[in-house]
Amino acid sequence: MVIRRFRLVLLVWSLCLALLVTLVPQPAAAASVTINSGPVWYDTTGGTVQAHGGGVIKVGSTYYWIGEDKIHNSATFKNVVCYSSTDLKNWKWVSYPLQPSSHAELASSKVERPKVIYNESTGKYVMWMHYENAADYSLGRVAVASSSSVCGKYTYHGSFRPLGYESRDMTVFKDDDGSAYLLSASNSGGGANDSLASFKLTSDYLNVASFQGWVFQNGHREAPAVAKQGGKYFLITSGASGWYPNQAMYATASSMAGPWSALAPLGNTSTFYSQSTFILPVQGSSAASYIYMGDRWNPGQLGDSRYVWLPLTLNGAAGTASMDWQSSWSIDAATGVVAAPAMTNYALGKPATAGSAASGYAASRANDGNYQSEWKAASAAWPSTWQVDLGAVKTIREVDISWFMYKGSEAYHQYKIEYSTDGANYTTIDRTSNKTYGFTTDAVNFNARYVRIVLVNAVLWNNPNNWYTPTLYEVKLLGP
Repeated sequence: MVIRRFRLVLLVWSLCLALLVTLVPQPAAAASVTINSGPVWYDTTGGTVQAHGGGVIKVGSTYYWIGEDKIHNSATFKNVVCYSSTDLKNWKWVSYPLQPSSHAELASSKVERPKVIYNESTGKYVMWMHYENAADYSLGRVAVASSSSVCGKYTYHGSFRPLGYESRDMTVFKDDDGSAYLLSASNSGGGANDSLASFKLTSDYLNVASFQGWVFQNGHREAPAVAKQGGKYFLITSGASGWYPNQAMYATASSMAGPWSALAPLGNTSTFYSQSTFILPVQGSSAASYIYMGDRWNPGQLGDSRYVWLPLTLNGAAGTASMDWQSSWSIDAATGVVAAPAMTNYALGKPATAGSAASGYAASRANDGNYQSEWKAASAAWPSTWQVDLGAVKTIREVDISWFMYKGSEAYHQYKIEYSTDGANYTTIDRTSNKTYGFTTDAVNFNARYVRIVLVNAVLWNNPNNWYTPTLYEVKLLGP
């Protein structure tokens, strides 16, 4: 009888304990989420995410995205904004860590590319920014602020030229040993942004301790972003073409002091219509992944600038980096595992023809899988056509086109997509209203063997005359 009572009591206690466990809130584990580049991103309250030119810092299991507020559609300083997320998809607005009211110097200014690193010795989160007056970009300074909490109110410490050097587009990078570095677009004597300057920060991260040297001197590179993989440092930069996209390049080094390798291209000619701002490492339980974070600037309506986040492959042993376009892809922030939809590029390597081709620029160069080779027409006459024969009828769900770009005279292309099953009767998708620079991706749903791109016109942002020669760098026709 005593044994039976003991078993009954034990059973009751076990049931109570199980019930208690179910009632106690458990920490939410990250799950695989889908990232879409290009559309408007909304925070958890339904507001548009305003974190342009920003970076991400991880504290515990939470990621904090800190960037520029452009909701007022102006380059002048509105706010630095902080969002939080555990899965890198659902972003919650947290605070305005820095505002024009934070200091008199910020009341009429520009504050760009805020980046935050944590100093274990001081217990402070330190924010570095590009600082200018509201009227122009003549100051060429950095600004520094700090806080005891990542999204708390930051104390503004002022703006200055590091060791007297000009500083515009910039980033900061914290190494494994706790040392930190500043890389910024500067002036080595050839004019604004002619070279990148490299600095080591002081131990409290509030100032620069030393100038490490010029990087890509006279290369006119900006928008730096740094990561480390396999003991190798990777530096991604853009060309200097204002708000307009261009070809990202990367270099590697065994030390932040350099020397840096020769520049190599990353992505396509327009970096998929984006400019680099940050490389986000995601260390999970199963894998270490890297995310390229880019801004798709809309100079006419800066608050509507979009975000381009793409999986980035870094190989420290080989010293190589690669990145391809994915309209959508998934990541599990807990495991670090990245996955992309299973899609086939049916245009790859298939027979291609064109209305004309310049010597050495055959039509086949536009579907060879190489973003650095191109088909070019024999003359600057518009319109012009390029066509591929898929060999059999295929289902096409996405058309990606990498267009010709010329730094300083960028253009958007007006075009048509025509498709056919028999090579005689074509259906047209009219994209002559396009105003996207450098790279277009069209969600479609058609069955075809023949697909033709009609290049109708190119509209140059700074020139009323179209002097471009019809050119295609890569056409991808994706389907299941």
